[in-house]
Amino acid sequence: MSKSPLISSIIPSIFSLAITSPLLITANIAPAQALTETQVLERLNAIPVFTITDDKGAPLLGTSNQPGKPKSPQVLLFFLNPTDAQSTLSQFKQSNPTAGSKARIVIGSMNDAYKVIKKNQTNKQIAFQIVPAKASMDSARTILVSEGKPTDKLPNVPVFFATGGKNKDQGLLTIAQNGKQIVPFFFDQKDLQTLIDNAKKQQPDVANTSKIQVTSLFQVLDSMVTTKDKKPKPETEKFTFIPARAALEYVVKNQPPSKK
Repeated sequence: MSKSPLISSIIPSIFSLAITSPLLITANIAPAQALTETQVLERLNAIPVFTITDDKGAPLLGTSNQPGKPKSPQVLLFFLNPTDAQSTLSQFKQSNPTAGSKARIVIGSMNDAYKVIKKNQTNKQIAFQIVPAKASMDSARTILVSEGKPTDKLPNVPVFFATGGKNKDQGLLTIAQNGKQIVPFFFDQKDLQTLIDNAKKQQPDVANTSKIQVTSLFQVLDSMVTTKDKKPKPETEKFTFIPARAALEYVVKNQPPSKK
């Protein structure tokens, strides 16, 4: 099992701090510094993605089967849910036992995925797809329906955040982490709900006004990148991405034994 050492060291600390940190509602955040694309993507180092490769580490590609096209491009899938990766691997083993016996799941980071996609963006023979967990897509759909929004606006890769406060005091829900305020975006709605539920015991005035909302990962990333006029939204410098608990548990369970 291959894995980025950065993921192993960062994910547990980020996830545990996010779930246990006190909640704050921040309507006005101090001006932020402009972020470069590299700085933004570095924040995705703690988000694991799962790919299927052969025994030499070369990714296994599927077919997109696009109707109307004589030769559809092959597809490289980056799974956010390890269960989906395992299910796909099992199907591959059944359909191709010889190659399947050498196939494996490799753990990388979302930043790794972006680098691969960017490097091959002119290669029309390969398409790339980040596959979110079905539960996250279902949660996103439920939120949109509850807000009276059309489900055809469903984000390709949903992330969940919260707002709170009353009247003029409404703002983004933030958490205090190592003496700083961060705005967390969760890949699993249930993890964010756990944070709010835990806070109700000690901070009912904050937690009871909190409302979970959903947006697209790509929209969040776009809002963080330096614009031509050097005027990013002030809150974006504090944006932090929180991996799903299921992905975290898989990474921790499958990390190689430490060398003595």
